[in-house]
Amino acid sequence: MIQVIGIGPGRPEWVPPVVYELVKHCDVLIGGSRALKLFPDFSGNRHCLSGDLKSSLSVITEALSGKNMVGVLVSGDPGFFSFLPRLKKEFPEEQIEVYPGISSLQFAFARAGLPWQEATFVSVHGRELAVLPDIITRPTGVLTGGDNTPQKVAQFYWQKGCNPDISVGNSLGYPEEIWLTTDAEHLAQEKALLKNATMILHPTLSLKTEAHSAPEAEPARECRFGIPDQEFLRGKVPMTKAEVRVQVLAKAQISRSDSVADIGAGTGSISIEAAGLASQGTVYAIEHNPEAQALILENQRKFKVSNLQLISGSAPDVFGELPPVNVCIIGGSNGRLEDILAKVPLLAGGRIVITAVTLETIAQSLKFLSELNYQDIDVVSIQAVRWQPVQTLHMAQALNPVFILSARKGVIS
Repeated sequence: MIQVIGIGPGRPEWVPPVVYELVKHCDVLIGGSRALKLFPDFSGNRHCLSGDLKSSLSVITEALSGKNMVGVLVSGDPGFFSFLPRLKKEFPEEQIEVYPGISSLQFAFARAGLPWQEATFVSVHGRELAVLPDIITRPTGVLTGGDNTPQKVAQFYWQKGCNPDISVGNSLGYPEEIWLTTDAEHLAQEKALLKNATMILHPTLSLKTEAHSAPEAEPARECRFGIPDQEFLRGKVPMTKAEVRVQVLAKAQISRSDSVADIGAGTGSISIEAAGLASQGTVYAIEHNPEAQALILENQRKFKVSNLQLISGSAPDVFGELPPVNVCIIGGSNGRLEDILAKVPLLAGGRIVITAVTLETIAQSLKFLSELNYQDIDVVSIQAVRWQPVQTLHMAQALNPVFILSARKGVIS
């Protein structure tokens, strides 16, 4: 068994007593050097994790081979941009118990005296800065790391012609803690070393002064419904055609404040339009193909969509990075549809929409949805025909027929 234990900020005063009791019952304790120092009286075997993920997983595998109770210590909260999704992927047959800790972003919002139930959260640790929202419409918590320092995040906005107010917490909960609130212009020039930092981007944006030489940011484009296919960047990645896209989104019944998961997002065409419908919510575009991931980010920039977050990886492996969602749209499952439907963090009563191009897939979908207690199951098939001009005539260009299956998640009794 693996116990994934959150140690919060990593200071003894922020570790609850139950964690010390859990550690006592572990045979093997695995964590970073700072985490292990919290438990000087632990009498079992200790293993210090390195920055090498593969090596760390090998240590855990070896510990499990002896039928040990293995405790894995993680900073912050295990379910929030942490090690948990990878552990579940690497050890699918192992019983994993998770114990929460205080995340650095939870700590930061408390320092700022702000509620965080309506906030947006992004991690730029090991990711491109392009995942940051172009327009900040709600408080946005940002986990930094590696080369992406708070200064680089501030430069990202300053160079785009925006100067948001930003709060930064560095080494929160430690004697050397730094907490400051400034704007992007001044933070971009900050000389302090901010390597263990969490940020809050505040929603009020102010434009740069006219004296600044960089051009002003282009105003955000209005999100539209049924965007023509040719407006999307697509490369060699399949894309849901406009006629089908409109029907899928109609079945999804997305409300303004909904959270939406788009599984197998492809070019991001559905994600882009869903983000327009969920203007006060967030759309999570899940995609494992690197080319498609790049296209999603390019299309996000092109259409200036701020409430879309790319999640790189395959479903259901990445579901640990998802909050509960109101809507789930499945355009591709890589043969794992049953697991996806069983594990997706869809709220009771939430809507699910599946697109399929084969009879076999739709038959499987109906079977799995029925077995998993989904309600109001509905299936339609559509085939659009475009009439293209050929000299003085118009000829039919038939698109492939598509099944659209929709349902609601039932309440577990």
